[in-house]
Amino acid sequence: MHDFLINYGLITIKLIMAIAVAVIYLRFFNAASQLKQMTPLDVIINFLLSAILSDFILDRHIGLTDFVVIVVIYGALLYVLNRLTFNTDFGRRIFIGNPRVIIKNGEIDAAMMQRLKISAHDLSLAMRRQQIKSIKDIEMAQIEPSGDLTIVRKGAKKYSVVIIDNGDVDTDALAEIGRGEKWLMRELKKKKIKKMDEVLLAQWHNNRLQIIKKKDEAE
Repeated sequence: MHDFLINYGLITIKLIMAIAVAVIYLRFFNAASQLKQMTPLDVIINFLLSAILSDFILDRHIGLTDFVVIVVIYGALLYVLNRLTFNTDFGRRIFIGNPRVIIKNGEIDAAMMQRLKISAHDLSLAMRRQQIKSIKDIEMAQIEPSGDLTIVRKGAKKYSVVIIDNGDVDTDALAEIGRGEKWLMRELKKKKIKKMDEVLLAQWHNNRLQIIKKKDEAE
């Protein structure tokens, strides 16, 4: 009876610690998850966290010190990956991905559809869901990193295109609007902005570049 209480008492303590770690993770590392669908990086991170916590709870040989060291290493790696993902164009391409245009001005990019393994049946189904009868009625259609299909009808207002996200330039977005980095730098200079890091958000909407500086957001 004494050993029984000790064993399950230890498991209870481990459960409480595991819940605390999970809450800290959700609170500080995954706070914006409700704003987006899960990316491949999110799936990997959550899988690893589940494995770490389950092993800690069920394996008697994993002590408190081992668990703390593993969690610290995991947290440090997670911090680096998040910084890489959301502050560099390279990281975003690798771990999140960029939208891929499959229809532009009523013309299908067959090579892109084949690359993304999208069949004509899949496209027709998505069009029917949005009550679009003909491809010629489509101004632009793209596959989002989440896998969703975004369609803009001809004559409809286009979505804004994010050019700079927290100081990081999206070169694919620049190409989408037919501009280059030299043009972007000229536009920033007009706003007396010297460095990309000063920009929280820059988006192209209705043929205009809209810029929000980090200082403006803080104020």
